[in-house]
Amino acid sequence: MDSTKKITKLTLEALKDKGLSPTPKNYEEEFLNQANSVDKELYEKLIQENVLSQIKYFVENLSEIISPSIDFNNDEKINSFLKKVNKNPIELLNKASIEELKEITKGRIEADRKVLKNKTDDIIKLSNLMEKYFDKTILESTNSSEKFDVIKTELKDLNISNASYRELGQLQSKLIDTIYSIEHSMQNNRVELNESKEQFDSLNKKIEELQKELAVVKQEKSTDFLTSVLNRRAYEEEVKKIEKKHEAFDSNYAIVFYDIDHFKQINDTYGHTCGDTVLKTFGQILKSLTRKEDVIARYGGEEFLALINYEEEKELYKYIKRVKNLISTTKFKYKDIGIHVEFSAGVSFRRNYKNYTDAKKKSDDLLYQAKKEGRNKVIFDNGVVL
Repeated sequence: MDSTKKITKLTLEALKDKGLSPTPKNYEEEFLNQANSVDKELYEKLIQENVLSQIKYFVENLSEIISPSIDFNNDEKINSFLKKVNKNPIELLNKASIEELKEITKGRIEADRKVLKNKTDDIIKLSNLMEKYFDKTILESTNSSEKFDVIKTELKDLNISNASYRELGQLQSKLIDTIYSIEHSMQNNRVELNESKEQFDSLNKKIEELQKELAVVKQEKSTDFLTSVLNRRAYEEEVKKIEKKHEAFDSNYAIVFYDIDHFKQINDTYGHTCGDTVLKTFGQILKSLTRKEDVIARYGGEEFLALINYEEEKELYKYIKRVKNLISTTKFKYKDIGIHVEFSAGVSFRRNYKNYTDAKKKSDDLLYQAKKEGRNKVIFDNGVVL
């Protein structure tokens, strides 16, 4: 009803401005013109309201997304940012706000890492202190009472960070109580304490061995045993991470699919041990040219995959040229033999595809094309050939 009144009013005003009489014909034509104009404005308004509603919903849940998961202290930057976008949700679409959100997210990760490090350091403090006095005071001292007083004082004065105090403060108190109990028990039975010391040493040794084994297993789980780059399983995990970053911040990255040319001929001519040496050297070269924030992995056989972050496409061309130059000028050594190695590759820019799967398939297709067209070349999905 309100829209009809508005259109009628606009129609009469338009007829007056045009100097036309409000005859049925003139009125009908002008009414239709005004109705079309109002409908368009109404449609655009509804679209804007729908977008704004979705932005408001995202903002309402933003605090849970960017709040640190370990560091529970209030962050002024986070609170200030949330206050700003809650007041005006459309601010979230500004480039400056997106950059600010990136910095806040980085800060959140660093804050969590810092707290985790503090907690680890505090645990080490407590562990080292207890081990020190088990070894030098409890079992060796002839003046146990005096030494126990020193232990209790040091435990009470132990500087525990605020980040850990909630958990380790209680542990600190329990350790002090435990010292009192041990002091009393020692007066009655030193033999039992000697046995406890042996058990403690044995347990500590087992823990150290398990930690070493765990570190080795973790490394083996994610690393290709021959080339020391990531294996296929670890690569798939890195894909998930970089895809989340791409979806959240529209960051750019490219997929580079490498394949060593004539690798079967190398194996047939010099043997599989030589082939392994070539793979290892090739992987080490790729790893040395790949930045920490990028990913390089052995995908299978003589195939390697890289995920390279970039701001401008020319960065990818420079990276590929460095790889080609180093590979072509390196003599792959096997015993006294120097082997010349070449490779082919396909490169796809992730932003040109709907999803990672399509982008990876394109890089694979381009690699096949490079092989078909004579090898020793790199083909990009924009037509560039190096």
